[in-house]
Amino acid sequence: MQLAELTSVQWVELSTLAAHLWVFAASLVITGLTYMLAHAMIPSLADTGELPAHIARRMRAPLYVIAVAGITTTIVVVVKFVILGLEVLPGLYPRLAI
Repeated sequence: MQLAELTSVQWVELSTLAAHLWVFAASLVITGLTYMLAHAMIPSLADTGELPAHIARRMRAPLYVIAVAGITTTIVVVVKFVILGLEVLPGLYPRLAI
């Protein structure tokens, strides 16, 4: 199986796929760190008494909102990546099955 020659349009589509991968990785890292901060670190600080409980509750709510937005962003980026990948791959590999 040989690859077809790539046109400039296909290179643009491939760069879009690569950009989606970078956004996916960044949103996973941001979501994970935000959730870890809201769900593990802030309650630990409140339990040890280093952070007052009422301040901890106020800090956690916005972080959960950011985590949900990050999960939503991750899902949207993955869906867009798959749809774009299904459009690009037949142009790159004209014969996927022998």
